[in-house]
Amino acid sequence: MNFVVEDVYQSMSRYGEELCGDHVEVLKKEDGTILVLSDGLGSGVKANILATLTTKIAIGLIEKNLPLEEIIETIIETLPICEVREIAYSTLAVLKIYNDGRAYLIELDSPPAFFLKQGKVQPLYMKERRIKGKLIKEAHFKLELGDYIFLTSDGIIHAGIGGLMDFGLGWDGVANHLEELAAEGLSLNRMVEKMIKICEAYYLMEPGDDFTIIGARLRKPRYLTIMTGPPINPSDDFIMSRRLLEARGKKVICGGTTAQIFARETGCELECTFNYVDPDVPPISFIEGVDLVTEGLLTLNRTLEYLQRPGDSEMPLGKDGASLLARELLESDEIHFLVGRAVNEAHQNLDLPVNLGIRTQVIKRLVNTLKGLNKKVKIEWF
Repeated sequence: MNFVVEDVYQSMSRYGEELCGDHVEVLKKEDGTILVLSDGLGSGVKANILATLTTKIAIGLIEKNLPLEEIIETIIETLPICEVREIAYSTLAVLKIYNDGRAYLIELDSPPAFFLKQGKVQPLYMKERRIKGKLIKEAHFKLELGDYIFLTSDGIIHAGIGGLMDFGLGWDGVANHLEELAAEGLSLNRMVEKMIKICEAYYLMEPGDDFTIIGARLRKPRYLTIMTGPPINPSDDFIMSRRLLEARGKKVICGGTTAQIFARETGCELECTFNYVDPDVPPISFIEGVDLVTEGLLTLNRTLEYLQRPGDSEMPLGKDGASLLARELLESDEIHFLVGRAVNEAHQNLDLPVNLGIRTQVIKRLVNTLKGLNKKVKIEWF
């Protein structure tokens, strides 16, 4: 059985710097996921440029299946020279994980990766070779369900220098914290989030270096189907409702009229509530067998805002319909929209805000955003 690769990453800039000197690129392919991390020389704008160039070049060449020698050679020859230190330098770590668990890791001056198996950090056997004078470390290994692998920049390993510790947390210290977080049974997202907060605390909330951590693991795919809007042809009411009822994974309905159609066509009872958790988001409803029932366009627009928040990798924690829907979308790998295109006269009111457009426009913006988040999305129009 094939699985999907779940990946989460967070970065923190050096105290006083707006731009982070680390950069991460993620490429989702049919057969797996490629993760690239680079730490540019120094900090601030120059480091950010070096790290961004390195990751962009690396992932572009990897996608073309060019040999490692050519990738490393191109990176070395392309990076701009620092006027102060007269060198062009950034670290590089590349991890490709296939959906069947095979994994390939390349490290160029990066801290050794952390491979957690059965809750304990295990050593990876790394082969070494030199390309254009650079020492390259490579490992082929197998990732199984329950295993985790973490890539870090050296700001994680050095956490505490200038703060709580003279020589920093060190690789062993980081490994101990990761084992403790794994023992708590946290999600990958929470493990990465907590590790960032731990490092920030060691720096006494004023990091002396940029730092980044990427976590990855295998898991079973998560599916989500969303039914929204009444069909143009009323005879499709039953087809659309059955399509949702028989869908695999989680099920969501967005829209009061849509919920009424589904309840009528399936014989399920619709329970409406009037409890406003957020005054700007209409309350949710309940139907047996459906994981979430929300209002339509207001909720979809607010959900879109949550998903488009720049630089915010945290899931919305609210209990309103839009926050709940955003979490369902972020936690899913494949999302199937069943969209009815019947015109709702209320949505054509010219007094509505500009961004509160008709349903098809909102859905298209939502789909584009989700694709940008590496989700597989399919739309079926009715």
